[in-house]
Amino acid sequence: MEKFLTKQGDTFEWRQPKAMARQYALLRQGEPFGTLEFRSAFGSLAWSTDPVQRWTFKRVGFFSPHVTVRMPDSESDYAVFEPRVFGGGALHTPDGRPVTWEPLNFWRTQWRFADKNGNSILHYQQGSEDFKLKEIFKLQAEMVVESSRITNLEFSMLANLGFYLMALYAEDAAVASTAAAA
Repeated sequence: MEKFLTKQGDTFEWRQPKAMARQYALLRQGEPFGTLEFRSAFGSLAWSTDPVQRWTFKRVGFFSPHVTVRMPDSESDYAVFEPRVFGGGALHTPDGRPVTWEPLNFWRTQWRFADKNGNSILHYQQGSEDFKLKEIFKLQAEMVVESSRITNLEFSMLANLGFYLMALYAEDAAVASTAAAA
């Protein structure tokens, strides 16, 4: 039987070590647990690693954008995320169970994955309890496991995909505000 790495109530932290680098670390009780790294300064391809699985994520399409989720050595999509116009979206998983990604507040600083019944699976809170002014330009978030039925593979995919989506949203918002200011 598979030993579960996580349980309901477990808390993780996503940290960005350097403000201008598109590299992030996932910490569990202050110890390294995983990473998420964009492969170029401007592209959307990112790779993640953790004790369960490695993943790649890539935003594709212009008129019908979506995010592909793949295992690194695979040529086919493991899952596909389809965003909604005003935030959030639907994740299409291999087993066909609907999973939604939704913002929990107006400022888009809290997000969650939820199952078809609206039960929270993972919850993300942007920022940090021990915020320091020098970290103002860094993306970081606390992530809490809220489901008791999550498997290791689901956790690995959702934990990394959720923060990938938060990073894309933060970058898109920064570009939009810069364009509006110009």
